[in-house]
Amino acid sequence: MAEFINPQEGFFKEGYFPNVGNTMLEVYRLLTIFLASKNFASLLTNYPGEGFDPIYKVQEVEEDEITRLLLTLSITARVIDDRENLIFKNISSPCGTLQANLDNETVIQLNLREACNKIIHAKKIHFDVEGRDMLAYLNPFIYIYGESSNGRAWKATLDIITFAKEYSLVLSKV
Repeated sequence: MAEFINPQEGFFKEGYFPNVGNTMLEVYRLLTIFLASKNFASLLTNYPGEGFDPIYKVQEVEEDEITRLLLTLSITARVIDDRENLIFKNISSPCGTLQANLDNETVIQLNLREACNKIIHAKKIHFDVEGRDMLAYLNPFIYIYGESSNGRAWKATLDIITFAKEYSLVLSKV
């Protein structure tokens, strides 16, 4: 087995080169889940446990798919930011807030890179839900909880719409 070394190595940036088109599709999918959630809820005809509802069955995949998309997007963003010498600092705006220590009420702005870090290192994620019973649906906000290296519990609040806009802005610049 022979190791292939690209003859153009050293002329261009090195590292992983995520497919920007595929990544934009993932941003689109993330947005559509949140934006469609209310419409799905309005189509439900049976309460869970009171009969089979095909729409409820479809809606059951929302949380797992959101988690998959957030992780995929966060890892991809970190790869891009590292490869592009921390481009996020120059072109992205806040997309949420961070309470770095739950024992202290101080809240700071959460930039795109730090939002991705929090998603990657999350211990739990809570969704913002509106409505009750059959008409419950997701709002485009998530609450991310974790623990810092010094053992302090933190909470990040992510605005999914702003996250998607900032992410798209960054992708348009690479």
